[in-house]
Amino acid sequence: MTEISEKKSFLVTIGAVSLYCEKMTMTSETAVSLNPTINGTPIVTNKCRKMTKLSFTGRVYMKENSMFYAGVASNLNGCEDLEIIYKNLRFTDCIVTGFTAVDGGEDYIELTVNASTTVPAYLVNEVT
Repeated sequence: MTEISEKKSFLVTIGAVSLYCEKMTMTSETAVSLNPTINGTPIVTNKCRKMTKLSFTGRVYMKENSMFYAGVASNLNGCEDLEIIYKNLRFTDCIVTGFTAVDGGEDYIELTVNASTTVPAYLVNEVT
């Protein structure tokens, strides 16, 4: 018999926006430069860690006007030096690079906030 588990949304604060995160995506790459040696074997001559890209999707509630937070997210677009904590990962010096707000006629909106940081994430002791 397959056991069904209930997924719990986690409260994530991004600047002035608090969303109940249901989906988080994190991607990162490193640019690597190679040069050939005399025998043709490549050797790494330079590497550069690129920005870590973060995407948080979840629900934002506000009884009277949930679209208020779409406006707040719009004002956050381009903001720098934000701290984001997701579960027990802390991201610092984040830049909000974009957002998507979907109003489905409920008492909440679905909000996706995209951010980037050059600072590696680190673990915090408590799960928030």
